[in-house]
Amino acid sequence: MDIEFHRKLTRRFIKDSDNTDNKSVRVQYGLVAGWFGIYGTFILFVVKMTLGILSGSVSVIANAFHLLSHLANSIILVVSFKVTARPATAKNPFGHGRMEHIAPLIMSIFLFISGIQIGEHSLHQAIEPHELHYWRALPWILLVTIIVKQWLSRFVTFLGERVDSHAILTNAAHHKIESVMTFMVIVGLVTGHYFHHPEFDGYTGILISSWLLYLGYRHGKEALVPLLGQAPGKDIINKIRETAQSVKGIEDVHEIIVHDYGSMYLISLHAEIPAKLGAVEMHEITERCEHKLRTTFGGEAVCHMDPMMEMTPEIQTIEDKFKKILRNFLQIVSYHDFRVVAGTQGRVIIVADIDLAEDVNMDEIDRISKNLETHVKKEIQNVLYCNFYITPKFSY
Repeated sequence: MDIEFHRKLTRRFIKDSDNTDNKSVRVQYGLVAGWFGIYGTFILFVVKMTLGILSGSVSVIANAFHLLSHLANSIILVVSFKVTARPATAKNPFGHGRMEHIAPLIMSIFLFISGIQIGEHSLHQAIEPHELHYWRALPWILLVTIIVKQWLSRFVTFLGERVDSHAILTNAAHHKIESVMTFMVIVGLVTGHYFHHPEFDGYTGILISSWLLYLGYRHGKEALVPLLGQAPGKDIINKIRETAQSVKGIEDVHEIIVHDYGSMYLISLHAEIPAKLGAVEMHEITERCEHKLRTTFGGEAVCHMDPMMEMTPEIQTIEDKFKKILRNFLQIVSYHDFRVVAGTQGRVIIVADIDLAEDVNMDEIDRISKNLETHVKKEIQNVLYCNFYITPKFSY
C-alpha cells in the first residue's frame, strides 16, 4: 500500500514517470527527491531548533544543525540534476552526467563538518553539564519528526531505486540516519531527565558526532569510485554482450570496455565474425552492431571486427594442445582470438589474447606471458615465436 501511494505521488509530480530510461525523466526524479527534501527538512529544522532553544538541549540543537546539512544535501541534489540535464558543449563534449556522482562527495563533506561541530558542543555538555528545561510533550514532538523523516526516507528511496541513482539513494539514507539520531536524542533526554543526569545529553551528542564522521567517510569513499572509473556491473556487461551477439553474423564478443558518463555510455568491443564473409560484409555487420548498441544504451559505440579463420584439422590440433597447456596456468581463466600465422622456414607463429583472473597482479603479466611461450614452444613443434596479448582489467 505504501509503494502504491509512492507510485501515485510520483505520477502526480513526474510526467511519463514509467519511462525511467529517458534522460529528462531521470532528471525529474532527482528534482522531485531534492525538492521534497528541501521543504520537509526546512520545516523540521524550524521545529527542532525551537525545541532545542526552549529546552536548552545541546543534542536537540545539534540535531537541528545536522538538518542544515540535510537541507544542503537536498539543494545540492537539485542543482546537480539541473546541471546534469544541460546538453554537451565544446568544453564538455560528454555532457554533464557525472555531476550526479559529485553530489554525494559534497554531501560527505557536510557530514564531516556537522560531525566535528556536534562533537565539540557535546563534549562540553558531557564535561560541564547544565540542567535542561524538560517538559513531557518534548519527546512526543520529536517522535513525530521521526515519523515524517521515515516517510521521507522511504519515498526518496523509492525514487532512487526507480532510476538506480546513487545520489538520490544517498540522500534517502541521510533522511533515515536523521530518524535514528532523533531516536537517540529522545532516549538521552528521557533517561537524563528521570535519572537526573544531564550529561547524558552530551553523551548522546558524542555518539551522533561519531556516527556522522563515519558516514562522511563512507559516502565520500563511495562517491570517489565512479569519478575515478568504476568497473561496470555484470548486468550491463551481459546486456551489451547479448545485444551485440543478437546481430546476425556475430558469433561472439570480447574485450568490452565501458565508460559511464552518467547520462551516456561510451562502449567499445571486439566482435568475432567469420573471415569467409569478406571485408565489405564484415564491415556492414560491425556497423549494424554499433547502431544497435547506440540505440539500446545511448551515447557512442565502436565495434572492432576480429576475422575468425577457418578451422582446419591442423590448426584444430594445435589449438587442442594449446588448451591442454593452459590447464597448468591457474592464473589464466580463458583466451580468445586464437590464430596460427605462417612464419619463415615452415614454422608458425601462435597468436592469442589471454584473460587473467581478477586477483592477478598486473606486474606478473610479463612473467606469465614468457612462461606460457616457453611451454608452448616445448609442447608444440615448429613454433617460431608467440604473440600473447594480456587483456587489461578494464576489458571484459
